[in-house]
Amino acid sequence: MKNRVIHLFIFFVIACSMAVGQYYDGNRVVTISKTYLKPMSTVENGTSEERSKLILENRKKLDFKDKNLISSKILYHFWSGRSDEVIDISEFKSMAESDESTKTRGDRRKKAWPNEEKRNEFVKNLNKYWVGKHTDVGIYELYTKMLKERKKIFKENTYVLIQEFTLAPMSTIEGGSGDDRDEVMQKWFDNIIMKDDRILSQMLLGHYWTGSAGGPDGWPMLIVSEYGTLEDLLDEDKEKRDKLYEKGWPDEKEREEFKKKHRAYWNNYIHEDIGIYYNSVKQQKNSQ
Repeated sequence: MKNRVIHLFIFFVIACSMAVGQYYDGNRVVTISKTYLKPMSTVENGTSEERSKLILENRKKLDFKDKNLISSKILYHFWSGRSDEVIDISEFKSMAESDESTKTRGDRRKKAWPNEEKRNEFVKNLNKYWVGKHTDVGIYELYTKMLKERKKIFKENTYVLIQEFTLAPMSTIEGGSGDDRDEVMQKWFDNIIMKDDRILSQMLLGHYWTGSAGGPDGWPMLIVSEYGTLEDLLDEDKEKRDKLYEKGWPDEKEREEFKKKHRAYWNNYIHEDIGIYYNSVKQQKNSQ
């Protein structure tokens, strides 16, 4: 009985520590969820124009006014995945702020539409376009030191590529260490990602809550990259990347050693392409 109590206490301490903090100081929390649109042909008197107008109004009055929500992307199907999926990628300072955002949503809705009749009418009109369910993809740790934010203003929708890579188990890296891996990842970000003007923004997301991680399969990492055009996203011009390498590591020997080490930590770049999506820039909330 005594041992059972001790085990429960240890579990409680671990669970609480997961709930209130990230793995690295200064990192933030990102939630990813999916909602589903009804086929337009099944919506009585529905139009794509009205749907876009209602979704944008809902975003402006609820999400843009949410002080707990740092940033948020709304992604629509373009390539791969289900055609009716809408992906919401939302950034918060912590899980506490994410919970508070959910709790205060009803109050924000009442403030946005004080008249109950008009509020109910708006919700009814908006909801007719949605299936009425959602899927929680996961909760992730956002590595803020390797966060690239878009500086340009775009009137046209941008494109977002979501990929899942894995960090190799440290036991497979000869002479590897957590500190060395962090340094290698940071140098790659500073010299390659930040200098590649094709990449407008990028999030590096590590496992935080839900799902599985670790073991022989490595540590899963999501990379969410934004591009201004599809051509930029699909651009595989090796010379552009080589020039960034040469500028970041002028010495050829050091450059090749870095590439080898970076590739090893990232499990030889084996990855899964989750999908390419339209990013609705009008519906996007950018960090201030």
